[in-house]
Amino acid sequence: MTKIQNCLAMSVFCLCLAGLPGLLWAQNPPDGNVNEVILLLKEQNTKLSGDLRRIQREIAALRADIDKPGLKELFAGVGYIFGLFGVAAFVAARRKE
Repeated sequence: MTKIQNCLAMSVFCLCLAGLPGLLWAQNPPDGNVNEVILLLKEQNTKLSGDLRRIQREIAALRADIDKPGLKELFAGVGYIFGLFGVAAFVAARRKE
């Protein structure tokens, strides 16, 4: 990259970092009763728990798929068996001679 492109990339990066703290400010709680805030937090907690359960199920399914032997392993096993029979046939043929 040229110096101009590097300078432009760094300036865009710095501008993004400068605007980031404004996005991270805490939101003001809704006006009214504290019970509304508690209900809102419980609702968000329930939603996050559901999302986490879904993600855990997906991870478990992926692990189960990884543990299953695939086509490559199947052919490797068949080749191994043919190889053992080939060695046995070679030894049997050498004994007959």
